[in-house]
Amino acid sequence: NHMTKFGVEDTDFVEKLITWADIIRKTFYDDGVDEVISTRRLCHIAQTFSIFKNRAKAIDLCIARFDDDTKSAFLDLYSKVDAGVETLDTTSDGNEFDRQYEETLNA
Repeated sequence: NHMTKFGVEDTDFVEKLITWADIIRKTFYDDGVDEVISTRRLCHIAQTFSIFKNRAKAIDLCIARFDDDTKSAFLDLYSKVDAGVETLDTTSDGNEFDRQYEETLNA
């Protein structure tokens, strides 16, 4: 709904954001990470995407509040969910996210 509200329609991006947030939430509930991506933050990403028309930039700007390790891990995970997106260099190995990503794909 927020994509429509801000005049952009990108159902592929919406689906990837939902998958990304679900993996992060599952990882959080398994004590693999200390932060989550809230629905409000997803709405902010949609709004930022409507301005810049760039997936990676929208995500990067909207997760800037997290510490560097968390931000890096979240960006790395998104690059795995959306293989076509160009993201900033990350240094996280993301091993807990890798496990959750594999489980989501196999579900």
